[in-house]
Amino acid sequence: MSFNMNKKGFATITALLLAAALLTSCGIGLTFTGQETGGDTTPSTGGSPDTAEISAVRDADDDKVEITGSFSLVSADGKGSVSRDGSVWKITSAGVYTAKGLLENGRIEVSAGADDEVEIDLAGASVSSSDAAPLTFLSCGEAKLKAVEGSYNEITDRRPAKAADAAETDSSTVTPETAGGAVYAKCDLKLSGSGSLSVSGGYNNGIHTTKDLKIKNTVLKVTAVNNALKGNNSVGIESGDIILISTGGDGIKTEDSDVSAKGKQRGSVEITGGNITIHAACDGIDAAYDAVISGETNLTVKAGKYSEYGSEGMQAGGTELYLVLPSSLYSGTYTWSAYFYNDDDKAGVWADAKYETMVSSGRTRYYGLLIKAPSGYQNVAFFRFRGTAHSTEDYDAATEGGRMNSSMNAFLITSVSSKTLTGEWVSLTKSTQGGKASEYSCKGIKADNEVKISGGTLVISSTDDAIHANGDVALASGKKGTGNVTVSGGNLTLTTGDDGIHGDGTVTVGGGKINILKSHEGIEGNTVSFTAGETYVVADDDGVNACAGAATPLISVSGGYLDVTTASGDTDGLDSNGNVSISGGFVLVKGGSSAGMVSGSIDCDGKITVTGGTVVALGGICELPSNSKICTVTMNGKSFGAGSYVLGDGSGELVTFSLDKSFSNGWICSDKLSQGGSYELKKDGSVFTSWKQSSVTVQNGTAVSGGMGGPGGGPGGGGFRPGGRP
Repeated sequence: MSFNMNKKGFATITALLLAAALLTSCGIGLTFTGQETGGDTTPSTGGSPDTAEISAVRDADDDKVEITGSFSLVSADGKGSVSRDGSVWKITSAGVYTAKGLLENGRIEVSAGADDEVEIDLAGASVSSSDAAPLTFLSCGEAKLKAVEGSYNEITDRRPAKAADAAETDSSTVTPETAGGAVYAKCDLKLSGSGSLSVSGGYNNGIHTTKDLKIKNTVLKVTAVNNALKGNNSVGIESGDIILISTGGDGIKTEDSDVSAKGKQRGSVEITGGNITIHAACDGIDAAYDAVISGETNLTVKAGKYSEYGSEGMQAGGTELYLVLPSSLYSGTYTWSAYFYNDDDKAGVWADAKYETMVSSGRTRYYGLLIKAPSGYQNVAFFRFRGTAHSTEDYDAATEGGRMNSSMNAFLITSVSSKTLTGEWVSLTKSTQGGKASEYSCKGIKADNEVKISGGTLVISSTDDAIHANGDVALASGKKGTGNVTVSGGNLTLTTGDDGIHGDGTVTVGGGKINILKSHEGIEGNTVSFTAGETYVVADDDGVNACAGAATPLISVSGGYLDVTTASGDTDGLDSNGNVSISGGFVLVKGGSSAGMVSGSIDCDGKITVTGGTVVALGGICELPSNSKICTVTMNGKSFGAGSYVLGDGSGELVTFSLDKSFSNGWICSDKLSQGGSYELKKDGSVFTSWKQSSVTVQNGTAVSGGMGGPGGGPGGGGFRPGGRP
């Protein structure tokens, strides 16, 4: 059996399992060196010139003043109940309370009735504690925390950082000493007020409620060693200027995914407004159910290596690559190896994987096998052998080859079926606490069900996927999430080391503007649908990828504008493991292998069907449209240099596009072309080529009869030639 280097099965990686990142489960991934050998791997064209910009968020610390004077906590109407025991102040009944002054190494504790509403107005207060959470709402019906207009306030948790592997305390037995946040509530918690509040969570989380957390119209800064904001049931932000900094966890996190007794779905993060900046060691937003962004939201997320704040307890280093195996696959019977190769006809090199460390992900442990990755290679495939011989023709099991993800430092094998290994790129870090490697997720926005974006301005920079929806995580209902991502509005600028947008289910772009400036793969899902909006993609590997899932993979374009640029080499502009269907809109694809065969501008395992709209596909020709209604012209051997192109029929302009880099070969399929018509394609005002559309398909001015399959010998063509490229 010949080994196939087609990378379609070598999935660009999702965060898979490891949704619950603990403190040690974050870090910075390795970056391979020498990646540019054998071809230009950095696209120099694509992307919209007007990327989203967000003004600086007001920082609560800019309002910082020294808080002095004796601390006081009083009932605003004189009817509330406050008691004091040394430096511990207790509220035991409903009411509005005002706190001001300096309380060092003390705390405020609320233990009121189950239906009591308690509001604490901070009017220039500083509360800190070294042995307990500074502010706890242990019992009440609803908690409100308000920063009074014109005041600066601070709450500081000075307890030593909680051990990363320490178990969470059962909320029913939580005490101020064990509470997991600087501000901790066992009830719904609402933050508001036009004053400023700075919260520092040195023990665990910054602000944590076991119920719903809502924020409105306040200037808030939260710094925490774990999650900055955590609402077990939900987190909602309506307005305000908010800065969230997590040095070892997520920026915003929810935990529950069940349905309340009143039928309310738990676990969502919903942002409808506000100016928000998130720096996170792990995920910017990690929603146990949905992540929903709408309205006039201005959101900046910097996750993983893009964050300006990292944990000193975690570090990664070296130029090493790890192969991570479940215990069920690790055995002395096998030799595990990696084959590194470039996009040329030269032979690649082998490197064996040797056990080095155990890898922790939550409570699950894996075997971490170290591979000394050679410099100067773009692509890799992983093999399992019985014995020590290495061969791309004779092996026990193997992945399909594909481009290395330079932002990730490990590949996790998830399953073995027949002779096929399936896996995903992941990131490992070595904690200084024991030196064990841990896997972590550091995505921009992640949800275990759906991500829905209908408005706002989002600028996301993340080591892992910028936007990600899981379809493999079991919800509290027992069902798995849909894994859907829907963008129907807003202005998104994404920079990522992995996927710009990834949905395990369906990715739908129905409006707004998406600008993916840097990615390994631009947009990936089981099915990917474009119905409206503007989408610009720059990718090191595939631009848009429809991969295996619950449905037959499909890339569908019925409207909008789609502009895709990929690196040269073993890449595709559009890559579907099923079909590509285009019925409207404008699609401009630039890149992929100039030779075509198994990679090029548009590649699919099924058929390309164009029934409307316009497609300009520049780069290697893998397949051509199979329909017989829309006219196609192919231009093998043509080099499309940088410049402005106009396609016309003598009576006016039909199609226009611009390039800032050269691409070899191409084809145009458009409902603006008619059989029998005569056309000119001009470049910068001069005739580039002309033809008469004498048949539905014309190749270099000559009518094409018979089938329209690609020149590569079939969808996804060609097996691996020893020492060669795919």
